[in-house]
Amino acid sequence: MNSSTITTVSPDETAKAMQLIQMGLALDPEARSETLARLIAGSVHGGIDTALCWFAGTGELRAETALAELNDLRVPFEQEGWVDALGRYVLATGGRS
Repeated sequence: MNSSTITTVSPDETAKAMQLIQMGLALDPEARSETLARLIAGSVHGGIDTALCWFAGTGELRAETALAELNDLRVPFEQEGWVDALGRYVLATGGRS
């Protein structure tokens, strides 16, 4: 297994993940870092069979599907900025076809 691979089976809602995301977004509000984008995806995805979970675990971005999942996500108010930042990352790196 590659050392940059993150394996996840359910959204990571631990206090540590939340703290890392908040710190990451304070330093990188546009979430240009793949590591930060993957951490956010791992914290908000809707389950193991989603494009967001796949991206979090492998780094492979299925942009169109990920954008659709982000559009359908319902998260607490405190995480709305995370979803916005991840959406910007997906648009900047995966674009629309």
